[in-house]
Amino acid sequence: MNTRFLETLAWLSRLGSFRETARQMHATQAAVSQRIAALEDDLGTLLIDRTARGLKLTPVGGRVLQYAERLLAMEKEMRLTVRPDGPPAGRVRVGVIESVVHTWLAEQVRALARQFPEIDPDFTVDTARNLREQFRQHRLDVLIQNDPVEEAAGNEELVVSELCRFPIRWIGCPGLLPRRRLRTEDLIGMPLLTFSRTSSPHAHVRALFIGSEREPRISSFPSVAAILRLLKEGFGLAAIPPLFVRQELERGALLQYAGPTLPPLTITVVHPRVAAPAIHAVAMTTREAVAAYCRDVGVPWAVSLLPQGLAARPRGGKRR
Repeated sequence: MNTRFLETLAWLSRLGSFRETARQMHATQAAVSQRIAALEDDLGTLLIDRTARGLKLTPVGGRVLQYAERLLAMEKEMRLTVRPDGPPAGRVRVGVIESVVHTWLAEQVRALARQFPEIDPDFTVDTARNLREQFRQHRLDVLIQNDPVEEAAGNEELVVSELCRFPIRWIGCPGLLPRRRLRTEDLIGMPLLTFSRTSSPHAHVRALFIGSEREPRISSFPSVAAILRLLKEGFGLAAIPPLFVRQELERGALLQYAGPTLPPLTITVVHPRVAAPAIHAVAMTTREAVAAYCRDVGVPWAVSLLPQGLAARPRGGKRR
């Protein structure tokens, strides 16, 4: 039995689209259809319900999918064991939130190029929600973001590591408000800048106004750069990590306003437990870059959540 056909069935079930499956597998839609048809001929049964609206597996197709995923996992594990001493290599798809771009990402890219030159990292920058969806669809190998990954709870197939914590504070221009210590009622009517509408920081800001008679003016942005631009131009009060505007705070161009407490931004890295050495290498360099970055900037700007002794380097890694 051709495992490529089984892989096609698995992707088709995950993505629910012949077009998306073809794109994921770098094939044509006709090739995907032919693989499914060949698999049906080989097994002597229909796997796709072609009378249903949308893509739907038949009951037998659902059972075949369970076997296919087990066989594919065993094949993947076998391939990982035949070259245990080889250097990590290949393309690794990494999803990161923009907060990472503004902190340690450059150091991580340099570390990867220095230690594992045969790894080809492919970074996607997006909101945490969009990245989690891509990770669920197996379109990302490593996920670096700030919100809980629901399917990771109790899932021994995924490794979830907390990396660091950034405090969230109220930041604004000098003279924006008459006093530095703010109450919730002081924020009503003030433009409040924060992360995307689907993010946990946005939810935390909105939760401050539960029961309030007036609706807060919350402006949500998926782009950290957009928040910083508006903040520096004096538009509103931002609920962001002070680290993002450290230089402006140190020279007095921006101020921290004491106000209602907001939970910190906690960054995690998620990846499959059974994965190619290159994926483990990317996760390891992520932890190393975060630990080094937190040591450099120090408290209170960032707090490392990593143990003092980081995981040993995957065999085959190079230092130059």
